[in-house]
Amino acid sequence: MLDVWLMEFAKGMGMMVTLPFLYIALAMIFIVSGKRVKEERAAFGTRIFDRFTEWKGTWGTALISGLVLSVLAVGGGVVFSYPLLLLIAGILLLVSLTGRLSWYSSAYTLGLSYLVLLVIPYLPESVRSYEWIGVLQETPLHTLAVLMAVLLLTESILMLRTTASLTYPERLKGTRGMWIGQHRSRRMTIVPFLALFPGGMIEPFAPWWPLVSFGGETYGLILIPFVMGWEWKARGQSPVVAAKTMGRHVFLLSLLVLGLAIGSFFIGVLSLAAVMIGLIGREFIFVLHRMREERTPFFSSTKKGIRILGVIPRSPADQMGLTPGEVIERVNAIPVRTENQFYEALQNSGAFTKMEVRDEWGENRYVQRAMYEGEHYELGLVFVEPATHEASLGIF
Repeated sequence: MLDVWLMEFAKGMGMMVTLPFLYIALAMIFIVSGKRVKEERAAFGTRIFDRFTEWKGTWGTALISGLVLSVLAVGGGVVFSYPLLLLIAGILLLVSLTGRLSWYSSAYTLGLSYLVLLVIPYLPESVRSYEWIGVLQETPLHTLAVLMAVLLLTESILMLRTTASLTYPERLKGTRGMWIGQHRSRRMTIVPFLALFPGGMIEPFAPWWPLVSFGGETYGLILIPFVMGWEWKARGQSPVVAAKTMGRHVFLLSLLVLGLAIGSFFIGVLSLAAVMIGLIGREFIFVLHRMREERTPFFSSTKKGIRILGVIPRSPADQMGLTPGEVIERVNAIPVRTENQFYEALQNSGAFTKMEVRDEWGENRYVQRAMYEGEHYELGLVFVEPATHEASLGIF
């Protein structure tokens, strides 16, 4: 028995490359990160974040989520057909054409896939006669509901783990012609999990197993690299506060969807309720976020000090613990209001540069660091207001 499972596991690993998920994810990460780097260089004169940062820091959570899904799918005997996986991948490709990761939430990709499955019985007989359409028509719908719930839970955990170093600064003109800033949260990850696949050498080992099956009496394994993500902007509030708020809302939504999905194993119509609540609820959370953003811009100029819009990772400023949203009021005991003044004050440092900084809660603190030759020009800070010609010799 063990050698059969090992053989099917090896086959399942190989079948992963026949699915479009990986290729869609790789193409999208190249496009999205390349566009971001180009925009950063145009706005700030330098790249702020490396390429592919959009999925940095997501792998641990994704692998744990994949392990949980694997236990549920294989232990519970949940079967995914190849046509179903291609349908989900097709939906993923379709939403990828927007060029935005905001559609990568499982609420959208799985919700739209579910709606397609609901429509199939109403298609003309000539269409439903195709073998793959027939297989799709037999798909147990509550499997999508359970998958959506677990992936929404994963999405909420990743949101709750968002830090200031995981959102991307952008500079734009406000309604009054003044410069303001915003941060864009854009993440993508791959959740790999094992599931059963119709047609293999694995035979049922218990009367109840597989719990959710169709398309055969023997089964194999397949590794599914499910792609998920999100994208939104924070302008009226701290990006970390926005992420925590949305993360809590998505977490509660995932619990509700999970409860309904479990109930759908006993009352079939609850799978429709679970998916529709997930789809509509996820969109409602995004609408609430946009409503909270309709306030005075968080990243704006101040009368006292200069507002930090972004911090380049691994830069001297990052090592000093400076974060986006903070206001630098004094540099080496010299008050600063513009980037010119900030640059001039940096030149007055001796062995150490010392700054007085005010955080978003109005608390003042001091940071300092030894400065070496050339680092005055490469401190690693970008500000809400663009540099004037005199101060544009480097990114401070």
